[in-house]
Amino acid sequence: MLDNLTVLDEANMSLDVNISEPEEFNCNELHNAIKEVATKIGINDFEYHVESLCGKGDNYIANLFRVVIKDTNEETNSASVIVKTLVNTARQETFHELHKREVEVYEKVIPMFLKIQQVLNEENKVMFPNCVLSRINDGQEILILEDMNLKGFSMSDKVARFEQLNLTEVELILKELAKFHALSLIYKNQEPESFKNLKHEFQDLMFDTKFLNKSQLRKYFDESFEMSLKVVDDFETNKLLRKIGTKLTEILRFYTKPNKRCNVFCHGDCWVNNILFKKSETEHQLCFLDFQALRYTNPATDIVHFLFLCTNSNFRFQHFENLLDIYYESLQTFLNLFNLDINNVYSRGHFDLDVKDMLPFGLLIALIELRIVTCTSDDIDALRGSVLALNTIGLPPDNELFRVRVNDVVREAKRNGAISKLVDEVYTSIF
Repeated sequence: MLDNLTVLDEANMSLDVNISEPEEFNCNELHNAIKEVATKIGINDFEYHVESLCGKGDNYIANLFRVVIKDTNEETNSASVIVKTLVNTARQETFHELHKREVEVYEKVIPMFLKIQQVLNEENKVMFPNCVLSRINDGQEILILEDMNLKGFSMSDKVARFEQLNLTEVELILKELAKFHALSLIYKNQEPESFKNLKHEFQDLMFDTKFLNKSQLRKYFDESFEMSLKVVDDFETNKLLRKIGTKLTEILRFYTKPNKRCNVFCHGDCWVNNILFKKSETEHQLCFLDFQALRYTNPATDIVHFLFLCTNSNFRFQHFENLLDIYYESLQTFLNLFNLDINNVYSRGHFDLDVKDMLPFGLLIALIELRIVTCTSDDIDALRGSVLALNTIGLPPDNELFRVRVNDVVREAKRNGAISKLVDEVYTSIF
């Protein structure tokens, strides 16, 4: 075990490590990267403290650290950054493409979004962390971002405590998600050629055949889906879902490809653990994180992904239509800031059709990912480090929350026609 270990190099820099899994931590790699960061911010002689940030459900592909850099000659001169590295195992090569995708988002997409927002007041802007340093070389994958905690942003602990987001929080997330999506529509309007070239670089990666075969994620998706089916009480519905499951990744690929009505740069993994919140008596803000799955596709994919993972069926029954209104109104308001008429870029009729068409996708995402959202504290060690570790996890017999959430979403999918649409329209027509 490596705990609070201080490592000195020839430049009298020190590394104070506070971590319990040294086999997944490359001290030299981090040390060299932090040295480069310190040089960028004008600190030559320094020491730094490393604190692991990975907790329940926080990250399954990368290790996250907070690194505080302190000037040894000037006590008041310091900086804090967030470091993201792939784990130092065979999984590092496996998830290289995901790391590369996120780095490309910070290098190509977010700079354009920041440029677009230069004309806005701070309160209207979509927040993004600044990228301090990135590397995509095999075996040296690293991403260093500004520590948004210094600006008052922090993660919600509701997932860790198995609590649902309240209505105000859900509304805030959908408002900001609409603004995030609107940036693509504005970008397309302002620089059509640049946008056209860039969108082709961000086709879906998560369900791409080559990536699935290389990463073994196909096995993870199939096993997660099967785990959900084991607790589905409705026998006939279970049979229909098993039929769908034989072509699961092909169907997921169908739903995440661009459609003919409207497409934007979507987050791709929009749920509460990929969002930072800033709350005070006078303002509520948020900041999206973790862009490994960013894809160019229909915005409704992000909406249903978030709602089906981070709210339950009863919540959606009560608030779904109103939340769609809130999203669309926020989209319209943000586009208006740039003199864009929403009816010319994404009519309400087309939006409603897209959300309805994506309800089956929301069901599938829930049946795959609810095992993560509802995992117990006993699963934490197995979950740390990589999604591949999940292949070894069975369903805890006492996980009643998982059982309830799965059956709730299945009953909802029967009511709203998502299951019949999957079988009659998608599965049959494609295969």
